[in-house]
Amino acid sequence: MQLRVELGIIQMQVDGRPDGTLPCGFGSLLEYHQQRLARHNERNGTPLGYAVQPRECEALRLEASLYYRRYVGFFVLEEFDGVVRDTIHSLKIFDLCRDYAMEPEDGTALEEFRPYVLMMHARGQAFQAIGEGQPDSALAHVNRGILAIKSHLEQAGPPDALEFCDEIALLRTLSGELDGQMPGNSILVTRKALRAAIEQEHFEEAARLRDQLRNLYPPTP
Repeated sequence: MQLRVELGIIQMQVDGRPDGTLPCGFGSLLEYHQQRLARHNERNGTPLGYAVQPRECEALRLEASLYYRRYVGFFVLEEFDGVVRDTIHSLKIFDLCRDYAMEPEDGTALEEFRPYVLMMHARGQAFQAIGEGQPDSALAHVNRGILAIKSHLEQAGPPDALEFCDEIALLRTLSGELDGQMPGNSILVTRKALRAAIEQEHFEEAARLRDQLRNLYPPTP
């Protein structure tokens, strides 16, 4: 894949790590740390005590930036399976640093970008489902993405983060666009999302889903 930027062209591999390297002999740094963590668990019976050094966190952040460039390229090319795959990779890097970084600042350094990656993941899944003729599944992916972003911001964001979250606004717009494409069984999909929103106490989102559910019912004669 080639991506034109202001000062030239970035060339990326479409599979494996975007720069084509094999860090520490593995397909990615994430894979290396996953294997190292697994060995730690086997030896100790617990992940407690596993730590990612600051320089390792910096290298993981660089890897996440490589995958970001590629999944944005995949999205523009409408290669949504690549978007889904690479956003999963990025989110796993975020989780690894959050859970195991030795220094607190390394554990939180990527968290401000989590809503964006969750949004891109949900959009990738949704457009993939639309391409497969499954608009009901697309709506479910969008609703799950909204709830995932809300949960993250409630735990880690500033008090007014939900009010000004562009990622939630974009997914809500996409959800509204999908309403007109829904088959009858989408009522079940929306009901399931409504139950999840209530269980997680996302009452504003639950109200939106109730309105969406009303629109899905056919008018009475």
